Amino acid sequence: MLRIHGSFPTFSPNGDLIAFNPDFDANAGIKIVKSDGSKRWNLIKDRAAFYNAWSPTEKHVIFTSLGPIFQSAKTTVQIARIEFNPSDLDGDKEEIPCNVKILTKEDTGNNAFPSCSPDGKSLVFRSGRTGHKNLYIIEAVNGEFNGDARRLTEGQCIDTMPSWSPKGDLIAFSSNRHNPDDVAVFGIYVIKPDGSGLRRVYVAGDDVERERINHVCFSKDGEWLLFTANLGGVTAEPVSLPNQFQPYGDLYVVRLDGSGLRRLTWNGYENGTPAWLEGDEVVDMGRLRLENEVGGDTLKGQFDEPLWISCDF
Repeated sequence: MLRIHGSFPTFSPNGDLIAFNPDFDANAGIKIVKSDGSKRWNLIKDRAAFYNAWSPTEKHVIFTSLGPIFQSAKTTVQIARIEFNPSDLDGDKEEIPCNVKILTKEDTGNNAFPSCSPDGKSLVFRSGRTGHKNLYIIEAVNGEFNGDARRLTEGQCIDTMPSWSPKGDLIAFSSNRHNPDDVAVFGIYVIKPDGSGLRRVYVAGDDVERERINHVCFSKDGEWLLFTANLGGVTAEPVSLPNQFQPYGDLYVVRLDGSGLRRLTWNGYENGTPAWLEGDEVVDMGRLRLENEVGGDTLKGQFDEPLWISCDF
């Protein structure tokens, strides 16, 4: 089994490219890879970046979060707009020149997890500017420097990882607002972009209080939600897979009304940060490979020695 190390993938508008974070613990920045795996480039390097959102209307624009991940509400993390020239991907460069524009103000705390509206004009994101992590909306070109951020949700809870529906009518997100004192139990919520219609999407039936759901994203038609969850429990005992941490678990899909729950994966790993691509823009799965065409970042394999446990009897 080969693994390309990375998190938070996002597809370009036509699905031929994927932007991702190779390692958000090592200031590794953002890379772009062809969706068939044939070529890879560095977009930004030596900066802590995580959670990317490709503009649905502009192939040369990617939004991301710059700063440390998994920090307090007041830690400085900024929403950034990254622009590059797509023609640079046709040459033999390994590093693609780009312009990084900060969209949130310096004193506004932890701003992260951007998602773009389908018309490309607005961004929804999570911010800790009040001391609590709630959702806000800004303009997608100049951000807070072209008007104040509009608050979408309120409460002494954690609202996070929003996803704007391709239909434009709803924003889905994960939250513990049903139990703000428990930072380990999250459910799916949806809200209209004007702040009305907030509701929870129940997917676990009678066992709803133990839901731990995150990394929510929409299908192209806006009728289904893809997410990662602990609904199946821990598949393997920790001693059998000691290097795997499984706070969420497997991937599921469900309709917006909570019906039609379907499990997509079943293993002992944490399957998270999914991205949904469908319709005419279908990846050629038969051509997926770990190699290089002319130019691009050099692809390398990686293998970590298993953790062996021994004891005396």
